[in-house]
Amino acid sequence: MNSNQKITFIIFSMVSILTIVIVIFVALGSRENGYDGARSKAYLTAEIVKNSLTSHMVNGIMDKRDTFLESMRKLNTVEDLWIVRSQNVSKQFGPPHLNEDPRDDIDKEVLQTGKEHTEIEESIKKASLRITIPYIASSKDKPNCLTCHDAKEGEVLGAISLKFDIQDDRVSSLVTLFKIIGVAFVFLIVIVTFISKKIKPYTSAFDSITDTLKQVHDGNYHVRAGEGTFKEDKEASMWLNEIIEKLETVLTGIEKNLTAFVHNRNTNVNNDKLLSAKEIIQDISNIYSFKKTIETDVYKEDVYYRLVQVLENNLEIKNLTIFENDLVKDERKVVYQSKEGNVCCGLKKNVKDLCRAERTNTIVLSDNFPEICRSATCKETHYVCVPFHVSEQRSLTLSIYCDTKESLKHTKYQIGIIKKYLEEAKPIIESRMLMDVLRERNYIDGLTGLYNRKYLDDFIEKKLPKELDEGMTYAVMLLDIDYFKMVNDTYGHDAGDAILQKLSNTMKEAVGDDDFVIRFGGEEFVILMRNPTEESAEELALRINQEFEKIDFTFDNQTFSKTVSIGYAFFPEDTPQIWKCIKFADLCLYNAKDTGRNKVIRFTKDLIKGKEGKAY
Repeated sequence: MNSNQKITFIIFSMVSILTIVIVIFVALGSRENGYDGARSKAYLTAEIVKNSLTSHMVNGIMDKRDTFLESMRKLNTVEDLWIVRSQNVSKQFGPPHLNEDPRDDIDKEVLQTGKEHTEIEESIKKASLRITIPYIASSKDKPNCLTCHDAKEGEVLGAISLKFDIQDDRVSSLVTLFKIIGVAFVFLIVIVTFISKKIKPYTSAFDSITDTLKQVHDGNYHVRAGEGTFKEDKEASMWLNEIIEKLETVLTGIEKNLTAFVHNRNTNVNNDKLLSAKEIIQDISNIYSFKKTIETDVYKEDVYYRLVQVLENNLEIKNLTIFENDLVKDERKVVYQSKEGNVCCGLKKNVKDLCRAERTNTIVLSDNFPEICRSATCKETHYVCVPFHVSEQRSLTLSIYCDTKESLKHTKYQIGIIKKYLEEAKPIIESRMLMDVLRERNYIDGLTGLYNRKYLDDFIEKKLPKELDEGMTYAVMLLDIDYFKMVNDTYGHDAGDAILQKLSNTMKEAVGDDDFVIRFGGEEFVILMRNPTEESAEELALRINQEFEKIDFTFDNQTFSKTVSIGYAFFPEDTPQIWKCIKFADLCLYNAKDTGRNKVIRFTKDLIKGKEGKAY
C-alpha cells in the first residue's frame, strides 16, 4: 500500500467514523422526536378527555361518557384508551357502570404515586407508545375539582391510559435517516476522491524518495529518485540524487583504489558499498597498526607472534599452523601451532617437491578437488594452505584446518587480507631473517660448522629457562678426542683440523633434530640432548664413540684411527644448575681419560667422593 492509498484510507476512515457518529445522533434524535410527538398527542388527548368528563359531570350526563370515550378511541394513531378511578371517587359517587378499575400494575402505580408512566414497545414490524397520565385534584382548576369531589388538594382522582401507534413516525425517521446516510456517503466519496487527487503528487514524490532511500539502504547506489511534480518535491529529489551520486562516487573510489591495497577478500559478503568501505578502512587501520608494531620487533619470532595475534584475534582464524621453509636445505620447521593441534601436513623434508602449495606457489583449497594435496593427512576434513615467499632462501606456509564448511567459507573469505598482512610483514621478516643469519654466523664455529661457546652462553641465558618452564629435561655430554695433541705435534694442525671435522660430522649424523652440538673449546665438544632417557642418552654416546673409532685417517702415508672419551650427566636430575651439570659431565670425562680413555661414563655421586671430584 503506497502513501496515497494510506492517507486516503486514513481520511476515508476518519470521515466514515464522523459520518457514523452523526447518523447515530440523528437516528437517536429522530427517535426521540417521534416519542416526544406521541407524548404531546397523549397530553392533548388526556386534557380533552378530562375536560369532556368534567363537562359531562356538570351537565349530569356522566353516564353517557362511554360514547365520547369510544369516539376518542377511533382517533387516528390511537390504538387504545381507557380511564381508571381511584377508590375515593368510587366511594363518593358509587361504582361506575363501566369497568374503570386498574387494568394492570402500571395503572395501580400511577394511582398510588400520582406520577405519569411511559413505556415503549418496539419490534421489527411494529412500534407503540403506552402512557398513563394521572388526574390530580386541584382547587386551581376551572371548574374547581374540590367543589365536586370530596378530596384533598393534590389527591389522585383517576388516570387515563393511552396507546399510540408510532410506526409511521419511526418509518418517517428511518427514511430521513437513510437520506442523510446517502447524502453523507456521496459526500464522503466526493471528498475522498478530491483529496486523493490533490495529495497524490505529494505522496507519489514521498513514495519515490522512500523507495529510493530503501534501495540505497540495501546497498544499491545506482538508483535515483523521480523528478517530482511541484517545486518542493523537485528540489527534495534533486538534493537526494546529488547526495546519492556523491556517495556512490566516494564509495566506488574507495572500493576501487583501496580494495587492491588491502587484497579484497575472495567473496565480498557485503553487497553494500558503505559496509564494504567500512571494512576496508578498518582493515587499513589494522594493517597500519600491525606494520608499525612489527617494525620495532627485534626477532622474527616476535613478528610471527604478532601475525598469529592478528590471524586468530582479528580475523578469527582458528587451528593454524605456520611453517618456515628453508629453500636451500629443502626442509621446513613449525614456527607456530595452535592449541587445537590439528596439523594436516607432516612434511619436514623435500618440501619443494611434496608440498603442493610450495611447488605451485598457489593457494590450496581442499574443496577444489578430492585429495588435492597428497601430502595432507586430514583427508576427511577441510583445509587451506597459503604459500608466501619471503626471499630466495626462505618462505612461509600457512596451513589452516577447518572442521566445518562454515569455517572453510570464513577462511576463504579472509585469504585476501591474510596475504596483505603477510606482504606487510615480508620486509620485516626478511630483515629479521638476515639478522638471524648474521647472528647465526656469530654463533657458528668456522672450522666445524657447529655452534660455538657464545651460542651456549646465550642459550643458557635466554632459551633454557623457557624450556625448563615447559618441562624440558636434558642430557649434557662432554666429549674429548683422546691424544689429540699428539696428532697436532706429529702431523700438524691441518691433520688435527681434519679430525675435528670428521668428529663433528659424526656427531651431526648421530644426534636428533631437537639436539644440538657445541664446540666447547679446542678438541672438547658439548652435546645437549632434549628429553632423554637413560637408554637413549647412553645409546647416543656409545654410537658416537663407536662410529668415530671406525674412521681411518691417513697422513704422511700413515693410517691410523682415533678414539673419543665421553662423560655425561642429566639436567636437572643430577643438579638444578646447568653449569654444575656441565662440570659433572667434565668430571666423568676426566674419569674416562684417567681410567684408560675411549670410554663412555655416566655421572654418579660416587665420582664426587673420589680424589678427582674434590674440585667439584
